[in-house]
Amino acid sequence: MDMQTSGRLLAAALLKQSLGFRDCEPEARQALTEAGHVQPLAKGQTLLRRGDPFEHLLVVVEGAVESSVLHQDGRRHLLAFLGPGDIAATVSLWDGLPHLSDLIARETATRVLLVRGPAFRALRDRFASLARALELQMAYRSRLIYERLLVDTTMTLDVRLARQLHLQAITSGRPQPDGVALTLQMSQADIGDWLGVSRQRANFAVQQLKRDGLIALHYASLTIIDPPGLAERAGLGLMPKPAGS
Repeated sequence: MDMQTSGRLLAAALLKQSLGFRDCEPEARQALTEAGHVQPLAKGQTLLRRGDPFEHLLVVVEGAVESSVLHQDGRRHLLAFLGPGDIAATVSLWDGLPHLSDLIARETATRVLLVRGPAFRALRDRFASLARALELQMAYRSRLIYERLLVDTTMTLDVRLARQLHLQAITSGRPQPDGVALTLQMSQADIGDWLGVSRQRANFAVQQLKRDGLIALHYASLTIIDPPGLAERAGLGLMPKPAGS
């Protein structure tokens, strides 16, 4: 089986479980994946820069993709990690304007499915369920963004980190016997760029959550071993995924 065929089959299986897309007709999901092109990415390879034209629907098929913005002074603002089944680039797909962030592969075996805008719109006109699926995706992502914007700058760093980890667990965490594993490898520098602080301050917050029995650290990754406790520390309720996610 060649890379394109295997990638499309994997994308179809992921979309079958994805918010909105799981409610589409099987024919709609099949047509969508068949219209796409599977692109492999090496670790650290940049797929897209902020400001680039990019009128595609993007589905992460394997590995992980970082969404970030690099400021003029060299500081990186880490916006999100995207894992298998996650959808990206929806804003540019709708308005045709330049992309809002850099997209960079985080893992060696990363593959994405790219569906060109004209092809997606043709399928959307044919299958109304695809438009609804994308609406649900955009609404859910918007809610997560609002949660991040509502962070009070007077909050202690451990509370801010707890909120970020809580939201990351909702979007890409994997339930395990000992808690919820965040599958992406995150360094202390990554967490610092996530929070907008130095690596040293990020490490202090991580160690505080560990001492309080909320998370367990592994090599460049972590597990949330007390999700209710982390949500309480974050000042959030346990936010479930919307129906169909």
